[in-house]
Amino acid sequence: MIKHKQTSDDEDLGQPDRPKISGMSLLAAIAVFLVFLVLLALLPGQFGQVAGVVRNELDIPAMVNFGASAGSPAPTLAPAGAAVPVAMPGLIPFSPTKPQPFGGRVTQVASLGADVGWGQMHIWVNDGSALREISLAPLWYLQQVGCGNLENARVTGAGFQFDPSRPNAELYAKYVIVDGQKCLLRDDEGLALWGNPTR
Repeated sequence: MIKHKQTSDDEDLGQPDRPKISGMSLLAAIAVFLVFLVLLALLPGQFGQVAGVVRNELDIPAMVNFGASAGSPAPTLAPAGAAVPVAMPGLIPFSPTKPQPFGGRVTQVASLGADVGWGQMHIWVNDGSALREISLAPLWYLQQVGCGNLENARVTGAGFQFDPSRPNAELYAKYVIVDGQKCLLRDDEGLALWGNPTR
């Protein structure tokens, strides 16, 4: 039996010559490509021009009739860096509400919403002329900050009325003072302090 020894002559058997790429030349090609990308990113806006018009000045909505079928307003174009107010349907500008003071004797205490997982203590306060419902916080938070004893207590505080259409709507207490202990419950925007311990 004759053993066939591979030689460089075997390459001449119809296989095309392939260029051999070394690892160093591949790394060099990648490095050149990365340098090209960095230089391209650092160049000023010369590549942002289309037919002599700077990209920020194109009237694209007029060119493609953008939004005509939806009835949306065309965007307002302004010089680069300028703030442009945009009217967005459905959004109402936020105007903060001022806290309203309350005070009096607690006539009723109830935990509302405990059956759905967000239970909060509500109190009804008699200020001498009428009862006012005040939404406080979960009982565990009130006990943690030292305001858990509410039965027949004399309380003062301030709260937000988020529904101005109802004159007797409940107040959401920003703070309450029970037996001389001031307990912060919500921030200046009415957001609950017990929901985020970093506030």
